Amino acid sequence: MLAPGFEWLVAWRHLRDPDTRSHRTLITGGALIVLGVLAILFAKYGPHFLGQRAFAPGEWRAARAAMWISYVDIGGHIAVGLGGVIVLLGLLFAIFTVFTALSVFGVFLGTAAPIIALSVMSGFENDLKTKIRSTKADVVIEMHDDHPFIDWKDVEAKIAGMPDIAGAMAYIEAEVIVKHATNAAGMGIILRGIEPGRAPHVLGIGAKLKEGKLDYLEHPDQIPNDLIVMPGDDDAAKDKERGEDAGPRVLPGILLGEELFQHILRVFVGSEVDVACPMCGVGPTGPMPKLKPFRVAGHFYSGMYEFDSKLAYVSLRDAQKFLGMEGEVTGVEIRTTTPEAAIAVAKEIARRLGPAYEVRSWEELNRSLYAALKLEKLAMFIALSFIALVASFSIIANLIMMVTEKAREVAILKSMGARDGAILRIFFAQRSNQRLRGTGFSHRYGVHPDDRPTCGLRIVAEAFGHVSEVAALAACAP
Repeated sequence: MLAPGFEWLVAWRHLRDPDTRSHRTLITGGALIVLGVLAILFAKYGPHFLGQRAFAPGEWRAARAAMWISYVDIGGHIAVGLGGVIVLLGLLFAIFTVFTALSVFGVFLGTAAPIIALSVMSGFENDLKTKIRSTKADVVIEMHDDHPFIDWKDVEAKIAGMPDIAGAMAYIEAEVIVKHATNAAGMGIILRGIEPGRAPHVLGIGAKLKEGKLDYLEHPDQIPNDLIVMPGDDDAAKDKERGEDAGPRVLPGILLGEELFQHILRVFVGSEVDVACPMCGVGPTGPMPKLKPFRVAGHFYSGMYEFDSKLAYVSLRDAQKFLGMEGEVTGVEIRTTTPEAAIAVAKEIARRLGPAYEVRSWEELNRSLYAALKLEKLAMFIALSFIALVASFSIIANLIMMVTEKAREVAILKSMGARDGAILRIFFAQRSNQRLRGTGFSHRYGVHPDDRPTCGLRIVAEAFGHVSEVAALAACAP
């Protein structure tokens, strides 16, 4: 009768093969990591020494150089990630037999792929949620059937003091046309009137401002003047030639999206833009366009092209005057303490206000978008799970081959007094070791101990420049 625990000893001895160790794979992986690090350092510090600008170059040659530098940076990150995987495979080859190393590596790939894919998808979903919440509130209250919303102050009083509400603000939303001398044809946008004093507690627009201040909407006289004289501004040119400076006229401020500010209108902080409302004016024959000049008070970057190219903010007071909606608003926006609390808060507000009001949460406002993301995540999980299925079949095939190959060793163990159960436990211990090691490597590569994506995911995301934007991928700290 053999001593207890000998099965684990025999299984461990069969997993290792000290006579045929090879370090070539390990050296190859290390070389790839070194090359990748050198490429990343070159892409980071090379433009400084070469005198090239890596971002927004003005000349064609500088643009080509910047493009190739970005390619080097992407290649460096990919080399580091691939080198890390090859180093892991090299370590397995150096410790275990070829069959064992390939089995562990197969389990690693099969379980790491779904973890990484789902983590990346969750990261993009959280990032998208953050971008939407920076320009839209968590709960929106509007009137049914487009009735005028004139009792919005009473609505704010009814919801005041409710739990899980961080702030509330009335707003106006309308479709208008904005134009400048650099874009005389104009651009159709969404104009939103907000309360500058409450906006930081309801929207994240204050943190997204790249230039300018939210207070400029409330105090337009503080907006700096645009000193550039545009073509066609004859009066300003003549005043400048005579040395006269009457000072800029005080105009209501407007905040523009980054794409609208920089690429469509091509304006500066302090520039004057004209905003036209096609149906806001009243003439002898009926509705007619209404035009009003605004002064650019700043620009914001939300990260979503739809918002950055189609959205502009003005103060609620100026929007009411311009749109002819004195004492009227489009609705009331509410920011909850957490995004998850929005549904419960919306239900409670709907119960308090009654059927005359339509209360919707951010999930209802963006239902189709998040439904598509969930469906995509489910489909990706199902597709990548087949990799784990293939890895399991490879383990089964490897186990059958090992049982056939070890027939002589099994006979020796049987002659030494090993029972059938002991032989079964030996092979079970070998396969369990492979599965546990492969799953452990994949979990460590894809998930941090505090359930955040680790540097493995960060390397993948950095290659495509999304780390600063994806909240779930910005976790490389120990």
